[in-house]
Amino acid sequence: MHQRLLRARRTAVAGAVLVTVAGTVVVGAPAARAATVTHCPTAHSAPLLPTGTGYLFPFIVTSVSACGFVDHGAPYDFTVDTATSTVYGPPGGPYTYTVDNLSLACTAVKVTGDSLLATGCSPG
Repeated sequence: MHQRLLRARRTAVAGAVLVTVAGTVVVGAPAARAATVTHCPTAHSAPLLPTGTGYLFPFIVTSVSACGFVDHGAPYDFTVDTATSTVYGPPGGPYTYTVDNLSLACTAVKVTGDSLLATGCSPG
């Protein structure tokens, strides 16, 4: 009887420690949005947009080294000091737009040498 009581106490203590540790992990975990956060001095885009619709930066092209880009996986958040978009498509174009302090949230990145192409971008 004494051994059964002792075993029950050990099990209860071990269960309490496990619950406490699991509770700490769940409670202490921060809600993360972006896996990769990058700041770039410049970037450009050249979307083909119908007249009056669309987003000026559905993708961006920039330099890996200028941005100090390190891929930590998706999603990708970019802040660009000066972004230029040359829009083709409307009659009378192309039109060039410059945006300072652009924030983008992108879904994918392709790196070729020092060139970085971020796609699936939306305002971030």
